[in-house]
Amino acid sequence: MTGRRSSLCILLALLLTVSAVPGGSAAGSGTMQTELRCDFPGEVIEAGDTAVFDLTVTNRGDTGTCLLNYWTFRGTDNWKIRFEADGREVYRMLIPAGETKTVRLVAETSGHAAVGEYPIQVGIGEGTIWVYVKITKTHSGEAGTLEATVVDKEGNVVKGADVDLYDRDIRIEGMLATAEGKVSIGAPMGAYTVKVTRPGYRPWEKKGVEIRIGQTVDLGIVPLEKENFFAEIRVKSPSRVAAIGSNPQYEMTLKNAGRNDDTYTLSIQALPEQWYARFKESSGATEEVSEIYIPSGEEKALYLDLIPPYSVGVGEYNFTAVIGSAAREYEENLTLRLRGSYDMRTYAKSYRHEINRGDILTFDVTVTNVGVGGALTNIGINMSAPEGWRVTVDPASVASLEAGERATVQVTVIPPADIVAGEYKIVALAKCDQDEEEDEYRIVVKEQSYVAVLGLLVMAAVAAGLWYMFRKYGRR
Repeated sequence: MTGRRSSLCILLALLLTVSAVPGGSAAGSGTMQTELRCDFPGEVIEAGDTAVFDLTVTNRGDTGTCLLNYWTFRGTDNWKIRFEADGREVYRMLIPAGETKTVRLVAETSGHAAVGEYPIQVGIGEGTIWVYVKITKTHSGEAGTLEATVVDKEGNVVKGADVDLYDRDIRIEGMLATAEGKVSIGAPMGAYTVKVTRPGYRPWEKKGVEIRIGQTVDLGIVPLEKENFFAEIRVKSPSRVAAIGSNPQYEMTLKNAGRNDDTYTLSIQALPEQWYARFKESSGATEEVSEIYIPSGEEKALYLDLIPPYSVGVGEYNFTAVIGSAAREYEENLTLRLRGSYDMRTYAKSYRHEINRGDILTFDVTVTNVGVGGALTNIGINMSAPEGWRVTVDPASVASLEAGERATVQVTVIPPADIVAGEYKIVALAKCDQDEEEDEYRIVVKEQSYVAVLGLLVMAAVAAGLWYMFRKYGRR
């Protein structure tokens, strides 16, 4: 109590420097004999919260009207203090003689307020009373929060709506509504204009929205109204990569997001010379469409085929899909990067060879780049042969082949010296950085001709010996 009395003495000494808020002096030249009472003159809150004091005013004099006054002494510059009765702000009150009335003092504190005790002197007629706001936690340096949920007139969530806070014409903060249509925006203390926009909807605006430090202001439901005509276009892959010789296809979804049914025209701009493009309603359709009817709220799939000319080169090509409606045109920029096609082919005059045991076989293999626009690099041929065989390729590798070029390598095959006559298989795997190709070769190994003759002579000698023995000794 001693500390509080000291504080009050100091505060009373400061009354000379205190200014009264509107309502200053009593009505007329006289004053009313009033008594003030507050059952709970001290509120404990955090900075940014609101303290409420219910005051009882008793008129001990004649019937009259008196002004409602209050005085503050420190750190309340950004506070909003007012008197309320029956839910509305008042600045004077009529009290009949001998009667008692109530009035409420509302003190909205600033989030910047420092921790401490803040006295407020209330004066009504001749009566005065002190009330106190005790701040236990400051929110200085923090931001306030604005929350809202954006929906359309039918109550459907509007995701992606742009919710922005403006101080005059300067955008302070903003964010896009989530998939649930919700936003939660932090902003410094102040009064803002909230603007909500979304393509296909009429803008929504609310002025004088106050953000307080450490507090959350919930705008609740923000309803947006659809425009009469509006389309939403989604392209699955607006940038494509394809090989020369192919006909790439773009998949689109066209939605009528307006309030009215609409018919849309379909066209392509900036298409390179000699190129052809067509819209279809299904991926495999052959029938081309140039316009499409879509009821309000519905969507349809569209497929755009691009057919480059045969002579097209490697590179990047840009063009624009144009969707026209009753109200406006919509453009979607598309990109196609054409790369070369890679196709390696190998060729030999024969895939079956005959050699005598002990001979060496050589044959040529030709490698050709039959692709379009792209070079084959680091070309080599790996030979797989039976155990004991030696197979070499000369040259061992080819650095590169441009489209249409070819190169010839020589394959040398050396079977083992003791190989048995028969048919054997050699596998050639041609590989490069872009492609590979496999071929099989049959190698028929035969005995040498003199060995065969010797065999026949041996057989003839054996036959002659048997014949001689038969003639000499006969059958006994």
